[in-house]
Amino acid sequence: MLRLGSVLILILLIAQPATLGQAGSHGSADPDTAAIAAPLRIGERLDAQRLHKVTRPGLYGMSHPPPGSRYGIIDGRLIRYDPESETVLSIIRQIDRILD
Repeated sequence: MLRLGSVLILILLIAQPATLGQAGSHGSADPDTAAIAAPLRIGERLDAQRLHKVTRPGLYGMSHPPPGSRYGIIDGRLIRYDPESETVLSIIRQIDRILD
């Protein structure tokens, strides 16, 4: 039992430094934009220059968006937004790169 505990502690110590370097990351497809851009918040108005409109949601594992909303990517984050009011409705997850 002691040996198994030691192995688990060793695994945690090895894995922890890898995650520490990611704590300050914005997860952006473009690191220069992420360093300049302000944090994204729900209800915030969209900046058209930062928004990539998703045209093929299936590439991101998403179905068609609910009526009255669309999917987009801002600073490496997949979001759902209202195209009429141009506001962020939800922040879904980080993505590694733009696929469409």
